[in-house]
Amino acid sequence: MGELYTAGTLIYIGTKLVRLIVILVLAAIFIRGLDVVAERFFSARVGAGKFPLEEKRAHTLSALIKQILNYALYFIFAIIILQEFSIDTTSIVAGAGIIGLALGVGAQGLVKDMISGFYIIFEDQYSVGDYIVIGDMAGMVEDVGFRTTRLRDSNGVLHIIPNGAISRISNYTRGHMQAVINIPVAYEADIDTVLELLELACDQIADSMSEVLDKPKVVGIVNFTPSEIMLQVVAKTVPLEQVKVETAYRHKIKTLFAEAKVPAPRGLESIRNQ
Repeated sequence: MGELYTAGTLIYIGTKLVRLIVILVLAAIFIRGLDVVAERFFSARVGAGKFPLEEKRAHTLSALIKQILNYALYFIFAIIILQEFSIDTTSIVAGAGIIGLALGVGAQGLVKDMISGFYIIFEDQYSVGDYIVIGDMAGMVEDVGFRTTRLRDSNGVLHIIPNGAISRISNYTRGHMQAVINIPVAYEADIDTVLELLELACDQIADSMSEVLDKPKVVGIVNFTPSEIMLQVVAKTVPLEQVKVETAYRHKIKTLFAEAKVPAPRGLESIRNQ
């Protein structure tokens, strides 16, 4: 009898272990399968269909949906595993409802974060890959969730910001940006020649830089100071590339001014001639 009892116990334990392994394998397959379905669903909607999505927004929504589905599957398979060991899960499910109610009443900050996150995602205020400024923090968005936003700054520091604490957002990657270049010249300079050189620089920059969306425009004289005349050029650029365009334009105009011997303002002669 002892041998039979031992053998029966071993068979019972072995059966439970096999069933547990099967459940875990199925859970992994379901989770991975739903992740793939979510990725393909949103990838297929990038620039296609009746309701096309931008690539960054599709990536954001895909990550969010996968997160929600994964949490739901974790809970479902956890209940199944507990039932395999004859543990009553009715009280656990009921308890989960009570805990959810308590969170809704007591954790107002959490609820505020989730509501704010919903509006951020629904209104497409920013997406993964956008460069934004939130308060005194600026950086690239790495993750957008219902509760928090993860922001990586230029120093590599990861900032985790509760969505409910976000009151103002500046997004630098939506639409075009504008490069503004101020060029000081001496009063002795021939303004007509200077304007011609600025226009020439505009043509060359527009032809050589894909970051420029439209030919730069010479605004003209924008200020007078005791030592110089200030002229201005503006250019429409792709997001986050305005500094690169400004730098290239300054380099170009310095070269053209040096070749045409345009006099520099007082105090800049040595710099202009380098």
